[in-house]
Amino acid sequence: MRSHIVRHLLGIGAAVVVVTLCMGWPVYDSVAQVDAAVDNDILTVGKCLEANASVGPLEEILIKQDIIEEDLLQTKVTNEMCKDMRKRIPDGTLVRKLVAAQKYIQEIKLIKGAMRRAADEAAARGTNWYSSSDESLILFRAIAQISEQVPAQAQYDGTGGAGTGGAGTGGVEPIKQQAAAAASAGVDNDVSIPERLRQKEAAAINAGASVPEASAAARCGTEVEVSDDELKKIKGMFKIIPHIPEDMRLRETEQAGLVVLPRTKKGLQEIRQKHGIINEESESGIGCVDLVDRMKAQLVSLDLEGLTIHGQRLDNIRELSSKGNTRWGWAMTARQPGNLKLVLDLRYAISREGQEFRLIPHSPVYYGVIRVTPFQSGSSQEATERPWWQRIFGGIFERISRLFGA
Repeated sequence: MRSHIVRHLLGIGAAVVVVTLCMGWPVYDSVAQVDAAVDNDILTVGKCLEANASVGPLEEILIKQDIIEEDLLQTKVTNEMCKDMRKRIPDGTLVRKLVAAQKYIQEIKLIKGAMRRAADEAAARGTNWYSSSDESLILFRAIAQISEQVPAQAQYDGTGGAGTGGAGTGGVEPIKQQAAAAASAGVDNDVSIPERLRQKEAAAINAGASVPEASAAARCGTEVEVSDDELKKIKGMFKIIPHIPEDMRLRETEQAGLVVLPRTKKGLQEIRQKHGIINEESESGIGCVDLVDRMKAQLVSLDLEGLTIHGQRLDNIRELSSKGNTRWGWAMTARQPGNLKLVLDLRYAISREGQEFRLIPHSPVYYGVIRVTPFQSGSSQEATERPWWQRIFGGIFERISRLFGA
């Protein structure tokens, strides 16, 4: 892949290279910052989703249930990041928008983590990132593409470099913008793995990342995308058994369950094989997705006082099986009448320890409303729910009435 990039870069005009060398390497940092500052309007995820005023208690519940991070809506993004995030968010409910936004932010964090590890490793080895002629040519490409912006550079001096330690543009650090650039490049499902890696690496370099950082970003971003893409292709991955009811009576308890089929474990094995191809094609030894055969499911009531949910086990994490179904079960008890909202969340493990999870592409796998109605007056079920003194004296009164023919 690197040789392909180099061949592409050989077409860059020699004049650009000479001008760049004359201006010195420090210009690289500032030029990259100009590139990051082209779209310097900063906003929060909440503003991007136009959700700040409408979230309220919903946000608190999703945070408490560990479906979204506590600071999700306050997380700062650039306009370009906002546009990319909104492309990935399906039209629909606010819950689905928040879940999709959390997936996007998690991807950026994973890529950032890989980039930082690459930078730390290079620093520990004392690597001179400009010693290789191939790497220098790759850097020249990023410089050449925005060389026309160099005269305007002075106004950006002193505001932080383009590397991992810079202050960033308006509160969004450069490494985060570089990670976002890698995440947005090569997302076409028809693009081959080598081409996807190449596009992501070039995008990160153009945003100001060093070669080791860009290579790690490309590998991490490709691992995340391939995992999500391939999971979408697993037909009949799960079933909701028994079906979640649409109606319940007050104080009734209903059962709900989720079954993940054995083909899911086989699908994860096939994804791991593709990750092996990514490893072979990538210039970086640093990835960010380590699939294990483990999933996590949560059934969450968005009306905590109205519907209580108890799982069959204290945790919601299960080991997948290739021979039998993997099951989760919950008991739901209606505590208040009304239309009560329910979310079923399913994730797959992406860390060797199996403690970090990513939402599957279809998640939430269920989002609906249960209509809870009170007991009808005079029903036997209502009678059993009345206080003991009402049941005793009510029975005495009924016998007296029958005795005297009332």
